This record gives sequence, C-alpha cells and structure tokens, in this order.
Amino acid sequence: MKSMTMIRTAKNATVLSLLLLALAVGCTRSVPDRISGGSTADITVVADAFVADAAGGAATAAQIPEPTGFGTITGKITVKGSVEDKFTAYNVTKDANVCFQGKDIKVVVNNGGLQWGLLYYDGPFASGDDKWEHVEYKEAAGKNLDGDLAFDQKACIFLSRIYAMRTNQVLEIKNSDTVGHNANLAGLTSMNQQIGPNASITYKPAYQESKPFTVDCKAHPWMSSYIIVRDAPFFAVTGEDGSFQISNVPAGVPLPFKFWHEVLPSGAFEITINGTGVKLSRSKFNLDPLEPGEQRELNIEIDASLFNNAL
Repeated sequence: MKSMTMIRTAKNATVLSLLLLALAVGCTRSVPDRISGGSTADITVVADAFVADAAGGAATAAQIPEPTGFGTITGKITVKGSVEDKFTAYNVTKDANVCFQGKDIKVVVNNGGLQWGLLYYDGPFASGDDKWEHVEYKEAAGKNLDGDLAFDQKACIFLSRIYAMRTNQVLEIKNSDTVGHNANLAGLTSMNQQIGPNASITYKPAYQESKPFTVDCKAHPWMSSYIIVRDAPFFAVTGEDGSFQISNVPAGVPLPFKFWHEVLPSGAFEITINGTGVKLSRSKFNLDPLEPGEQRELNIEIDASLFNNAL
C-alpha cells in the first residue's frame, strides 16, 4: 500500500510539473477537461490559473475588478519626422496580368498620421457580464464579419495589413481576384486553404491570441498580412489619417493596453501620449481608469527613428 501511494504521488507531481511548465512558456491553449492520475483539487487550482493566463490576464474570476460604467477612447497616432524609403519592390512571378507590381510598403504615413497601427486591451475580461460587455458588443457577438467587414484581397494584395476580430466571431476571407489564392493563417487556430477566383471561405478561431499572427498566400509568396483574435472587444486599427475610436470601454477599472505595428520591435521603446513620454515594455502601457461616460482623447506620437532603425 505504501508503494502504491508513492507511485500515485509521483504521478500527481508529474502532471502538475507539466502544467506549470506550460504556464512558464506562455502556452495559451486551454487545459483538457480530464487529466487521469492526478489530484482533482490540485489540478483544478493549476488549471484555473492556466485558463486565466490564456485569457490575457493572470487574474482569476474572483480577482477581476467591477466596472462602474462605460466610456470611449478616441485619438490619433502620428509619426514625428520622416520614415525613410527602404521598401523594396517584390517580384511578381505569376499571374502578372492580375497581380499588382509594386513595393512592399509596411509603414504607411499620411500627412503624419500612421495607418495600420493596432491598439488592444490586454487585461482581464468577464465575457457576458453586463458590466464588462456592453449590449452593443453582445449583439455583435457570433455575427459573421462579411461584406464590407470581410478580410479581402485584390490584385494579389491583402487589403488589410492588420485585421482585428473577436474569438466569438466568424470571419469571411474573400478572394476578389480572377485567379486562385491560398489563405495560410498561422494562428493557434491555424488554417491553410485554397480560395477559388471570386470565392470566399470562413475562419472561426477557437482561441484568443496574445499578439497578431501572420497571413500569407503560398500561391503568391509576396503577399503578407496579420490578424489578431481577442476575447475582449476593446481594440482598434488606425485609419488612413491615423485616427481610431474604441467605444464602450469599461470605466472604473485599470486599462492595460498594447500598441503594435508590424515593423516595430516587441521589446521596450518609448512613445508620447498627450505630450508625456511613456516607455512601453513588451508593447504594453497603462491608462488611468475612465470615469463613466468619459470621452477620453489620446494623441500618440511615435518618432520616425523607431521605424527607420527597424526597416
């Protein structure tokens, strides 16, 4: 009996060690419903922490703060200085009668405004909770992102350099060309599927992502883009003039956000928010809690040298 107890204890330790190792390396997949041979109580504690970490915040449900209402964040991201032209022309090797021949321009600045910049909330989120999820987001949950909201490609170019969606949405991936394409999505919910001329497919993610993942076309290797999938709907991609708006953000709670652009490093760098220098660590910065009904404006400025050094 003593030897059997020692074997069972060793098995429990092994299971817990594997789970803790998964936490240490930042895996974001959920824990299986049943793990044989382990202590149910111990495994539940570790599993709860594991799922909470995968949701983008280390807090468990009991630790999530309670919002006091909703507010709106609007603003603009601008670039100080000139971004150097280091972009190279890509080589169209097939379908030249359809595919656009040009440069792979990764940094788009219009009159100082940065296009295709991504801002997204990176804290705990209680899905379905009326205090966290505004009715407008609930009504949009589960609806297909199609038509004008689809992820499209034309002239062998992805029309969105970065596309943001929620885990509870279904994305239409369109091919508006007269030649076939291949959608290769490298996310946790990966997909590699052919799309015929003037056709479309759908993508339904099962997991949220901690950062954007790449999308490319194996048929036309110069094509590249990014998609990010989040549980919480508090994100925005900047428009042509660098402006953005994030509506119905929970008020009265801390607001950790991340800023992402495909050229900038994911490490530490500095931006200016409303005239004050802010150092980002792993792309993250913190905003003070909103007041209920507050309309907060953020003017974010990025020095062009950050792009020039990265290109």
